[in-house]
Amino acid sequence: MPSIFNALNIGASGLNVAQNAINITGNNISNANTPGYTNESPTITENYPINTPTGQYGLGVNIQTITSSRNQLLDNTLNQQLNSQAYYQTLNDNLSQIQNIFNETNGSGLDTALNNFFSSWQSLSSNPDLATARQQVIQNGQTLVQAIQSSYGSLQQLNTSLNSQVVSSVNQINTITQNIASINNEIKLAALSPNQSANTLIDQRNQLVQQLQKIANVTVLNNTYSPGSQNQSISDNQSEMTILLGGATIVSGINSTNLTTQTISNGQNVGVVASGQIITNKITGGSLGAVIQLANQTSPSDSNTPNTQGTLNYMDTLNTLANSIINQVNIIHSGGSGLSAYTQTQGTYAITSSTNPISQSEQAGVNLPIKDGTLSVNIYDSNNNLVNTVSIPIGASDAFDDISIRFNNALGQYGISMNLSGIAQGNVQIISNSNYKFSFAGDTSNFLAAAGINTFFTGTNASNIAVNSVIVNDQSKIAAGKSLSPGDNTNALAIANLQNQNVMDANTQTINQYYEAFVGQIGSLAKSNQNILNSQNSMVGQTQSMVQSQEGVSLDQEAANLIKYQMAYQASAQFIAIVNQMTQSLINMVQ
Repeated sequence: MPSIFNALNIGASGLNVAQNAINITGNNISNANTPGYTNESPTITENYPINTPTGQYGLGVNIQTITSSRNQLLDNTLNQQLNSQAYYQTLNDNLSQIQNIFNETNGSGLDTALNNFFSSWQSLSSNPDLATARQQVIQNGQTLVQAIQSSYGSLQQLNTSLNSQVVSSVNQINTITQNIASINNEIKLAALSPNQSANTLIDQRNQLVQQLQKIANVTVLNNTYSPGSQNQSISDNQSEMTILLGGATIVSGINSTNLTTQTISNGQNVGVVASGQIITNKITGGSLGAVIQLANQTSPSDSNTPNTQGTLNYMDTLNTLANSIINQVNIIHSGGSGLSAYTQTQGTYAITSSTNPISQSEQAGVNLPIKDGTLSVNIYDSNNNLVNTVSIPIGASDAFDDISIRFNNALGQYGISMNLSGIAQGNVQIISNSNYKFSFAGDTSNFLAAAGINTFFTGTNASNIAVNSVIVNDQSKIAAGKSLSPGDNTNALAIANLQNQNVMDANTQTINQYYEAFVGQIGSLAKSNQNILNSQNSMVGQTQSMVQSQEGVSLDQEAANLIKYQMAYQASAQFIAIVNQMTQSLINMVQ
């Protein structure tokens, strides 16, 4: 039969449970606004009873464990949504910068510079001998170059910033994974003791995982510890955590593996390395996934071979535009004549092989391949009288040696010859060693433009496009016509009309249309991304509300609990007071 001391223990257990429950309630109230805190509640169970001849008698109450109202499925859903939100937010921020780079609303953008450039050629065609018209062509050409190079430089700066963000994000990931591994160890130690839930540690770890999900598309795996004895009950929340990124393990229980970075992609972008393997392309989510994507889109695939595959790469598109402007204008300009003839001239593109066909432009070192056609040269005497026009056939498979032999045979009688500035390679030179001078009357083979002779522009892409210094220093070398005859506007008119010709995107768009479509695509992407981001923000808000309702602290509920546990405490205290009176009565009876 239970003794009176059993009654005291029952009352004491009630007091203890009520007091601890009040403490738990107070802790909930104190952390109502703590980020990541999960509401806790005591699991109250009856103490094991004692057996007597008359039956079982209870021995009070105890708190078996303190549980969190955590919903892991809901947490995982929120983490995935936060990952997408960070991805689209990062895209949105950087797309706004790219839009600003190609902003055409103030009338000083690249589209305006293109229009002014071609308009100046139209004006020159009306007055091909007018010095002011020629100077305007040069100025508008330089303005166009500046607009292209300014956009290129801004993209470069953005690319540099993005790659810095990659390094910073990798450092953040390493710090977070080290902290997660450390907490895993503390949770593991806590799990060795019976009834230990380590709720505070799990809350801290969940916060770190959430931060990690915002940075990159990590995969989180929970492997529950094996209990040390059958009396231990370890929940799924008290688990060993493994985290993967791009298939590589970055956290394994109490151990973490640091990521590193290295330069990739033609030495311009930064790649992410895990355990010796490059995983950059596998990082597709979170802020880091967006940064990597944008870094690839703001660096050229190959600075000498602009992208022509139709994929949206801002630098490649700009390089394609600049390369086409250079080539299309130079093809026309190089086959024309200015107001004065040459005694010598030199190309701006070095030919790296005199024996490879120039149609293989990369191998030959020139800017564009040649084709079957004819190069026509005007010969003038010392009084600028036209002596002859000589035509030299050029084939698409010709190497420089083939062309120079044919050229020298045709023009040797006038003391005019073609050679390379170096012994085996270099820039093409055309020199008159006599009183004869020369200009160009047409080139349907593109040889002059390929070699950079008598061109308006130099360079190959947006980074190095420039107005030819020969023209800048001598405006008479602007080839407005096909001869030195006053009023010849053949070339000026052809270049002005170039604005309306489909020379871009497999001859389906004009230069202006290509650029305008590019700017329109940027705007469309920015708007589409903003819409997705707005939707994602709404989803995150809804899920966070659900998490708060299930896992957060309800002050109304805690106030009710506080009253409930307070009354339980008072009742237990009253019970102990009665038992105490009984004890006094018993003692008095013995005396």
